[in-house]
Amino acid sequence: MPLTKPSSLAYRPDIDGLRSIAVLLVVIFHFRLIPGGASGFVGVDIFFVISGFLITGIINGELQKGRFSFGSFYLHRIRRLAPALFAVQALVIGAGILLLFPTELVELSRQALASQFYFANFYYWTKINYFGLKSDDVLLLHTWSLAVEEQFYLVFPLAFFIANRWLRRHLLGVLIAVCLGSFFLNLWFVGSKPEATFYLLPTRAWELLVGSIANVALMHWRPNRSISTHLGLLGLGLLAFSVLAYQDGIRFPGLFALAPTIGAVCLIGAGSEPGNFATRVLSVRPLVYVGKISYPLYLAHWPINVFAKQALGVAYSISIRFLMLLLSIALSVFIYHAIERPFRSAVLALPSRRIVFAYLGGLVTTILAVIFIERSEGLPQRFPNEVARLASFVNDRDESVSACEFTGRPMDSEVQFCRIGAKDQKPEWLVFGDSHAMAAYAAFDKWLVHRGQAGLFAFRNSCPPVMGIHILGDRGICANFNSAIFAFLGRDVSILNVMLASTWRQAVEARLSTSSDLRLSQVDSVGLFEKQFSASLRMLHGMGKQIYIWEPVPGARENVPIALARAALRHVSANIAYTRQEYLSEYAFFFRSEQKDAGLIARSFSPSTMLCADGICKVSVEGNPIYSDNSHITRSSADYWSRMLIAQDKWGDVSGR
Repeated sequence: MPLTKPSSLAYRPDIDGLRSIAVLLVVIFHFRLIPGGASGFVGVDIFFVISGFLITGIINGELQKGRFSFGSFYLHRIRRLAPALFAVQALVIGAGILLLFPTELVELSRQALASQFYFANFYYWTKINYFGLKSDDVLLLHTWSLAVEEQFYLVFPLAFFIANRWLRRHLLGVLIAVCLGSFFLNLWFVGSKPEATFYLLPTRAWELLVGSIANVALMHWRPNRSISTHLGLLGLGLLAFSVLAYQDGIRFPGLFALAPTIGAVCLIGAGSEPGNFATRVLSVRPLVYVGKISYPLYLAHWPINVFAKQALGVAYSISIRFLMLLLSIALSVFIYHAIERPFRSAVLALPSRRIVFAYLGGLVTTILAVIFIERSEGLPQRFPNEVARLASFVNDRDESVSACEFTGRPMDSEVQFCRIGAKDQKPEWLVFGDSHAMAAYAAFDKWLVHRGQAGLFAFRNSCPPVMGIHILGDRGICANFNSAIFAFLGRDVSILNVMLASTWRQAVEARLSTSSDLRLSQVDSVGLFEKQFSASLRMLHGMGKQIYIWEPVPGARENVPIALARAALRHVSANIAYTRQEYLSEYAFFFRSEQKDAGLIARSFSPSTMLCADGICKVSVEGNPIYSDNSHITRSSADYWSRMLIAQDKWGDVSGR
C-alpha cells in the first residue's frame, strides 16, 4: 500500500529490543545457562539482518538528501565500532599477559591482529579444525561476525551507490537477485564446505541483504495495523521455532538460517507500524537498554567466559557461569557509557582528521604489540622455567603426520598411504584409525622398526576404524575412509596384520550413526558400534588378516600440559587423572565388544595396563606430560609407548578390560 516515507534514520526502540533478543540468545548459548540454549547461535543471524537494514537506511537517507559521502560513512563506522573494540582487546591482551602461557599469548596476539583488521573470519576458517584451534578456547572467536559485517560494509556502499544511480527503478530487483545468489551459494556449499559457508561473506551476505531489501521495500510500502500484527506474531514464532527446534550439529546456515532471518525481517517490518503486540514487547525499556549495550556485551562476554573456563576447569559450574554473565553485563555497561557513547556523541566530537589519526594509531599499536609478543615468543620470562616447560607440551605433536590424513583421495595402492617401520622391508602391516592413531604414529613406527617390519599408515580424525558407520555431520567422509581401507585390504594379500587404533569414544558421545545427517541416541549409537565393530572384525578375519587392537588411552579430565603448568605455578596438585575404575566404567561398552569377539583378535595392546597399575591413571612420565591435550599422546613420549608395545608383544594379550 502507499507509503508516507519515514525517515530512514528515525530511531526505532523496537530494533534495539530485537538487538537485545539477539545478544541474549548468543550469551545464553555461550554460557550454557539453560538446557534449551543450544541454538543461541541464531542470534548472529538476527544481528546480520539488523545491520543490513540499518546500513541501508543510513546510505539511503544520505542519498535522498544528496549528501552521501564515502568518507563520512566510514568515519561513522570507525566511531561506532572502533572504540569499544580497542577497549575490549586491550583488556583481553592485558588479562592474557597475566594469565596465559607463552604459546597461548602468541596465539591471542594473532587473533587480535585478525579481529582488528577484520579478517578474523578467514583466520578462524583456516585455523579452527581438529588439529588446530579449538573453538571453545579461542578468546576472540566471536569477532568473526564483525569481520563479515565490515567486509560487507566495504563492498555494499559502493555497489548500492552505483545501483541507486543507474538502476534506481530496478534497485529492489537487483538486491533480491544478489541476495538469492548468495543464498543459493550457501545451500550449495553448506554440505561440502561447512566451515567456509559458516565463516565467509559470500555465503553470509544474503542475511545482511535480506535486511537491506526490507529497508528498501519499506520505503515504498508500509503494512497496515492488521498486517503488522500478523507479521510480528509470525516473526516471534519463527524466532521461537529456531531457538527451540535447532540443536548443535545441524548444517548451518543452509536452509536452517531462513527461520531466524525471516523472523527478524518480519519483526522489523511489523515495527514500521507501531502499536502492534510484537513491537510493544520489543520496545519495553529493559530490552531496549540491553539492545543499546549489545555491542560491548557481545565483545566482552566471550573472553570472560573463556578465561573463567580455563581458570576453573571442571569447577566452572552454572552458578559461576551466571556470575560471569553478570560481570559481562557490568563491563558492557561501563564500556557503553564511558567509551562507546561519548565517542558517538557530541561529548567527544573530534575533528575527522583527529579521529582517523587516532584510529590509525590504534592499529599501529596493535601491530607493534603483536610483533613484540611474537618476537619475545610469548614472554616466557613471566613464568618459572618449569611452568613454561610444562605448558610448551601443548605443541608436542608431529605436524607432518597430517599428510597421512584421508581427504577423499583414492586408496587403491600403497603409494596413497604413509610408510612406517623398517624402510628396507615390504609392508605387511596396516595401521589405521582416528586422530589418536595419528598421535601414536611415532610409537607405531619405532615399534615396527624394533620388529624389523614395515607397514602402511592412514587416519581420519574422529573416525573409528569400523565399517558401516557414519560420524554425525562429517558428510560421509568417515564411512568413505573405512570403505576405502577395507576395499584395499581385500585386494592386497601382502598385508597380513591390521592394527585398529582409536579413542573409541565416539559411540558414547552419540556421534555414530547410520547417516551423517541423522542423530542417534547414545544407546542406539553404542548399539551401532557394537554391531559394526563385530562385523568389521569378522570381515578382516575372513580376509585372513591378523587383527590387533590399540585400546583407548585413559586420558585426563583437562588439557594436561596447561593443567600441570597451572598446578606447578600455584604449587598445588593438578587432580586431573582418572582412576582405573572410572576408565573401565567409561569404556565398558568397548571392552564388552572386544571380549565378545576375542577369538578373532590376535592381540590387544593396553595403555591402561601401564598407566593405571596403581589405581590412578598417570598423565605424566618422569615429569613430562604424555598428552598434548586431554587425550592425544605427545610426540616426545613415543619411546615410552613403543616400549609398552614391545613389552606387551612379549606378554601376549594384556587387554585392559
